This record gives sequence, C-alpha cells and structure tokens, in this order.
Amino acid sequence: MPRPRRRKIRVKKTDWYKDNSLEPDYKRFDFLRRFVSERGKILSRRATGLKAKNQRKLAGEVKRARHLALLPFVNKNVNR
Repeated sequence: MPRPRRRKIRVKKTDWYKDNSLEPDYKRFDFLRRFVSERGKILSRRATGLKAKNQRKLAGEVKRARHLALLPFVNKNVNR
C-alpha cells in the first residue's frame, strides 16, 4: 500500500533590500557579508530571497567590494 505524500510547506522569503528600502552598496560590506557563504561564495537567490534585479546588483557590489579588499575572495580559515 503506497504511503500518502506529504506536502512541503514553503515559507515565502521577502526581499531584504526592498523591505528596508535600501540598495545593495559595496561600502556596506557588513551587510554584504549576510549574502556571502562562510567560504566566500555569493549565495543564490533561493537562499537569499532577493528579487532577480537586486540579486544581480548584489553580485556586482560583492565583486566590487572584493576588488577593493573590503571582502575576501576566499575564506581560508574554514575547517575542512
């Protein structure tokens, strides 16, 4: 007898920048760290909950902050 399927409950994520009426900015690297993994990778839209337009802006600003040495390219202090 097959088991009944369980429905997944999805929590709708809200766009953090839209809720706080801000724009992604490379000078706010403390806020950019929220959207970067512990290894230094930019998190996906699915993980951040941002709209596509803000996710593209965020990626550009993270890259700009990396080139200005405000954010690291890779975090080498992570235990394996």
